[in-house]
Amino acid sequence: MTGRSLMPVEWLKELMCHVSSIAGLIAVGVFVTPSVAADTAGGRTMGTTWTATWHGTASAGGSKSTAAVGDELRRLLDRVDRSMSTWRDDSEVSRFNVSESTDWFSVSAETAFVLVRALQISSSSDGAFDVTVSPLVDLWGFGSGGRQPVPTPGQLEAARELVGWNKLEVRAEPPAIRKTVAGVTINLSAIAKGYAVDLLGEHLESLAVSGYLVEIGGETRVKGQRPDGTAWRIGVEQPLVGQRQVRSVLLLSGPPRGIATSGDYRNRRAVGGQVVSHTLDPRTGRPVSHDLAAVTVVADDCMTADALATTLMVLGPDEGFAYAKRHRLAALLLLRDGPSIRAESTAQFREVDEHPVEGTWLGTWLPVLVLVTMAVAGLSVGVLLRGRGLVGSCGGLALLCNDRDDPHCSACGVRKSGEKHAEVVEPIDVAGGAADG
Repeated sequence: MTGRSLMPVEWLKELMCHVSSIAGLIAVGVFVTPSVAADTAGGRTMGTTWTATWHGTASAGGSKSTAAVGDELRRLLDRVDRSMSTWRDDSEVSRFNVSESTDWFSVSAETAFVLVRALQISSSSDGAFDVTVSPLVDLWGFGSGGRQPVPTPGQLEAARELVGWNKLEVRAEPPAIRKTVAGVTINLSAIAKGYAVDLLGEHLESLAVSGYLVEIGGETRVKGQRPDGTAWRIGVEQPLVGQRQVRSVLLLSGPPRGIATSGDYRNRRAVGGQVVSHTLDPRTGRPVSHDLAAVTVVADDCMTADALATTLMVLGPDEGFAYAKRHRLAALLLLRDGPSIRAESTAQFREVDEHPVEGTWLGTWLPVLVLVTMAVAGLSVGVLLRGRGLVGSCGGLALLCNDRDDPHCSACGVRKSGEKHAEVVEPIDVAGGAADG
């Protein structure tokens, strides 16, 4: 800058030049989010697919490669599969199921942990959630044996003799489970995927990632934000048979959240000329026949969300909604109402689903206005009291005016190279500087 005296109109022009430059740079800082690459891994597990997306890996020992993290996640999934799968003959659950003994059967701490949570939900729902339901699943043709004819009353009664959450006991130390009736089996498919999702999410958290999304067969856990700084977007499907249509989108960010959906529109089967749902009520031994088409639950962890979505689906629209309200669950129930779908949700779900519009006036422009006000005050003092502006208020771009041949640069009074400067002032960085421009 020069030390010349300024007329009122001139100093006002100079002041406005500085203010507009600073405001522009601040706005760029507010609206431009640096591009952050996301890492991904995925594959197949538990008879379905899995994916993990994360960004900002910063573990204490330094960032790990995507391949290394992906391998760690696969090892965790294989560990769960070896413990809880009903499709592997060598899993803990499969070996327990073929055993006729009613003695304590040693299992991993993970299997015992999952079963403890399962029995808690069974108790609170009066048996609507029940991991001993496998005999009924097979009887109605939804098991590994494939389609079956309509069961006879005698077959139904025999199967129900082997169903009941209170026929199972669990202990934590040393971890073990036991059946009180020989022939009782367990199937953790309605809770194990949620547990595995949590396991992967917790592992990513141990690496101090900035944000992640983990999904196994539709059961999901998120934390933080997407790489671009926006909330994770979780689609809720319209429960239409043979179609895939997103009904709504949940925007989730911040602390870990588990999201699970259970419905009858993806797995239905004709039995005795009648289409029945794969959702079976352990209390009656029969497929559910109510108008509840799908349930979505949001919880602090995915294991709980997974199990509770199934629980509400079994309970049905009235009993299920009452249970959700009583236990303060964040739950969305989609009901068939003639040809249309009607939604009912708890207050807790509506709180999760209601988000302020990103980039609101207050949140976006208040910091800009504060900084611009400070800039105006500072520049006004410099211009009025000392008759000089502030070199660098445009980010230092004015000093490049000779190369840029930019007429706006002259507004700041910086002389082109070759002209004599009254004083040389070092440029300063504003909003991170603009040297890369």
